Amino acid sequence: MDPEFRNAHFIISIFEAGRLPPEDLPEIALAGRSNAGKSSLLNRLVGRKDLARVSSRPGRTQSLNFFKVNSKFYLVDLPGYGFAKAPLKARKRWQKLIEHYLENRNTLKLVISILDIRRDPDEQDLSLFEYLYHLKRPLLLVLNKVDKIPQPKRAKRIKEIKTFLPSWLKEPVVISAKTGEGIENLKEHIINIGKYWMPNNN
Repeated sequence: MDPEFRNAHFIISIFEAGRLPPEDLPEIALAGRSNAGKSSLLNRLVGRKDLARVSSRPGRTQSLNFFKVNSKFYLVDLPGYGFAKAPLKARKRWQKLIEHYLENRNTLKLVISILDIRRDPDEQDLSLFEYLYHLKRPLLLVLNKVDKIPQPKRAKRIKEIKTFLPSWLKEPVVISAKTGEGIENLKEHIINIGKYWMPNNN
């Protein structure tokens, strides 16, 4: 495992904006639709199976969950969006919490947006991209669950998805949180971006 992603442990779950922890280390947020695989990806990145709770039931993550990695940065698992079965009041609370975090967190250095490669980006996905662009938040797009697409059809599928994306968005990183395919490439992207702000990096 790359040394940048060792010694990960859970810190805290935040349900209210006023209870966010001190801004003491850089933060990388994981965003995406419910059931896109945010928690599975977090576990895969740090080489753990159960650090972040994984559920087949959409909407399981209902808080901002902070995980400290190698005492250098936090991975922050955000509540998923697009889960229509959640009560409206709960969805509004999640949205308010996420917006406060994305708009005000000084230590947020990168947002990783995770899409299921089998599904076209919808209005909520594209709205998130434009929202982050407006906030000037660095964004890295990850296409997850590539193991569900046969190898001969992958290039075509990626090309189809790119037709929906804004021109300013960089090339997506293709991975499978389940099998580990593409994870090392994703780590390299994160580390290369993090050279500008991770502690003790030269």
